[in-house]
Amino acid sequence: MKIGIYGGSFNPPHKGHLKLADEISEKKGLERVIIIPSNISPQKDNNGNIDPSHRINMCRMVFTDTKYRVSDCEIRRGGKSYTVETLGQLREKYPEGEFYLFMGSDMLLSFHTWYKYREILEMCTLCAVSRNSEDDTGKMKEYAESVLKTDKVQIIEIEPFEISSSEIRERIHQGKDLEKFLNSDVIKYIKENKLYG
Repeated sequence: MKIGIYGGSFNPPHKGHLKLADEISEKKGLERVIIIPSNISPQKDNNGNIDPSHRINMCRMVFTDTKYRVSDCEIRRGGKSYTVETLGQLREKYPEGEFYLFMGSDMLLSFHTWYKYREILEMCTLCAVSRNSEDDTGKMKEYAESVLKTDKVQIIEIEPFEISSSEIRERIHQGKDLEKFLNSDVIKYIKENKLYG
């Protein structure tokens, strides 16, 4: 089974996250995509993170297609969410699985700093997309060849969704319109639970 793995803080999950998952899974012919909200991300500032249960609930509102599974494995594991440990768990659960790890260009270009990144490359193929129109796919390919020295990186070209979760949180804080970026169920959930101030 070809399985996509999409981890992140999803704080909150937005239409760009769904677009990325839909397009990569379609282009790669993936049968299942596992959405994994992180507990504590080793790569990001976690100060703005809300209670993990809220992030799990919102992910379930966004990723509704039957091919998606929202997993709380990193949250249940606690501590920092290391991808190598998550992949180890998933390989036990899906011994016949062929794994594709989704990431943006910013994550790819710092991948050599990830904990046990060589072990990650042994367990999966990286599927990297441009985060914005400034990103150079040539730079990403060169990084994969010269720094990572691997052929297990695939650059997936999709039209970037040029807003981040942190920018969306700022819009929420300022009371700005969110319909372009978040689905209606998530907007309602954020308001009812008074999330992001």
